[in-house]
Amino acid sequence: MRKAILPGAAVAGVGGLLMAVNPRSVASAFAHFESWTLIPILVLMLGFYALQGLRWHLLLRAAGARVRLVDSQLINFAGQAMTAVVPLGDLTRAMLVSRSSGVDAGAAAATVTVQELTFTLLVVLAAIPALGHLPNGIWLVLVVAGGIAAVITLLSVARLFRVVLRGVRCTPGLRRFAAGVESLQRQTARLLRMPAVGAGAVMDLGRVLAATAALGLVLHGLHVDNLGWWNISLVLAASFVGGALSLLPGGVGANEATVVGTLVILGVNPAVAAAAALLQRLTLTAVPALGGALAYAELRRRRRTVARRTAGDGVPVPQVLVLRAAA
Repeated sequence: MRKAILPGAAVAGVGGLLMAVNPRSVASAFAHFESWTLIPILVLMLGFYALQGLRWHLLLRAAGARVRLVDSQLINFAGQAMTAVVPLGDLTRAMLVSRSSGVDAGAAAATVTVQELTFTLLVVLAAIPALGHLPNGIWLVLVVAGGIAAVITLLSVARLFRVVLRGVRCTPGLRRFAAGVESLQRQTARLLRMPAVGAGAVMDLGRVLAATAALGLVLHGLHVDNLGWWNISLVLAASFVGGALSLLPGGVGANEATVVGTLVILGVNPAVAAAAALLQRLTLTAVPALGGALAYAELRRRRRTVARRTAGDGVPVPQVLVLRAAA
């Protein structure tokens, strides 16, 4: 029952949004959508997740994991299926790669942490030109970017982190996570000190550009062509930050609400804004969720194949070798 609460809240949020805007108006906006834009949008989204997988693969190699690029991409896509239905589902990637490659769980989680921190920071920074023209917009940038910078500093500076760790160890219910949190900080700090890891952020910037271009095409398909690149970057930043802060599965509900609210502030018709939010959700979550389910099925098929190949020998195969041995 409890597992259904957050997904139920997310679906209710989207439903409430549609009712508030007027479903008929939203349907009318959909009816005028230029369907040809879906093809380049999907291409951009595939590029978005391919860059995510490549960036993550390089982070895994820096963390000591020995996995092939194709396996990193499969696990990355498989993780997207969980991200769409559970909070913090992105950490599913860390769990899968830790089990399949033998890398320490803290090191695997650190790769996801570094990737998402740098991506979120770049998304927020890309919105600065547009936010600077909104009332108190620059303060919002400073708060969000400052919060991300504070997290990075906390994870990088051992002396500061020890203060937090003492609090975790003294808090009932959190004590059992102390060892994992300490391992996460140690591995994250090690990655952040590597010059190659910082240089790899260019791939996160590529993701920002791909997602912004895809959202721009969504708006173009709905005949909204007067916003400009920087305002679209602002909408994208609002959607990612709002979804992340909500802790809802995939940010469903909160993501759409922030997209609609930001677009309305920028002068877009509420019904068209709602249609844009739903189309962005479709391309940013539904498509990778389907791809993630297929990738997860492929990983399970590989595992079964390796198990059958070795069953006749009566020799159990360590889980760490499953991906490496699968053809």
